Amino acid sequence: MKRVRGGAVIFTAGIMAVLFALPILVTVTNSFMTGFEIANRYSMGIMPANSFFRLEFLPRINFVRMTLVPDWFSLAQFGSLFRDVRYMDSLWNSVLITLPAVLGQIVVCVPAAYAFEFCKWRHKEKLFFVYLVVMLMPLPVILVPQFVIARHLGIDESVLAVILPAMFAPFGVFLLRQFIKTLPVEFIEAAKIDGAGQLRILASIVVPLLKPAIAALALLVFIDYWNVVDQAIVFITNPAMMPLSVYLSRLTGNFEIVFAASFFYMLPALLVFLHGQEQLISGMRMSGLK
Repeated sequence: MKRVRGGAVIFTAGIMAVLFALPILVTVTNSFMTGFEIANRYSMGIMPANSFFRLEFLPRINFVRMTLVPDWFSLAQFGSLFRDVRYMDSLWNSVLITLPAVLGQIVVCVPAAYAFEFCKWRHKEKLFFVYLVVMLMPLPVILVPQFVIARHLGIDESVLAVILPAMFAPFGVFLLRQFIKTLPVEFIEAAKIDGAGQLRILASIVVPLLKPAIAALALLVFIDYWNVVDQAIVFITNPAMMPLSVYLSRLTGNFEIVFAASFFYMLPALLVFLHGQEQLISGMRMSGLK
């Protein structure tokens, strides 16, 4: 009975994995097709009402016929894409937003998490509770005060309006503090007995032990801000400063250009995730998050 149940779970998980991976597979294979092939391989049909199921709430079912294997392997669409000035500008804007957000959050969150856990100061738990409340708030609620502050600072038409809130996001502090709680306190006490200060303890003991959690945080922040849409639309109105995630939503034209742009857009996030998935799993496990 346990084998049957385990086999059913594995089969169901396999089906779900194939369904989730299908859009990625279609994007990858179609990015190497010509526009003529894509246009002629795809067709949409309508299943007649109640042809199989005598149910009134299923008047018709739309389905799409598609192919995964290209007949003609083409790279011309990538050349056209890289010659597109707007696409390359949007790609640079995405890099300009994502990398400072990742590095800035690591620089800010590591000492903040250490201070919340090991330093003694009044009302730190109350302030950490505020961090949790802000972290759990929906993004549209947070965007309003961020927009007001950005307008007051005069950076509402700059990528700084997206980067600065990312650097001080509370999730990184929460994640790293949960990991720091698992560190042996004896290491910290021994370093204090030897005369090490707080900065020395942070740099020589805590940061090396925090590497799995820092890698997990960097991966999560990279994927989050590589796919940023809402903040960019709210803070930036100049099309030349929009990141690639917004540019793709407005991309129209030949099918091969659309698929090539989508494939190249998801490639960095996919490579980063495949390279850092072990660190992500290790960091999440050691920090106690489910």
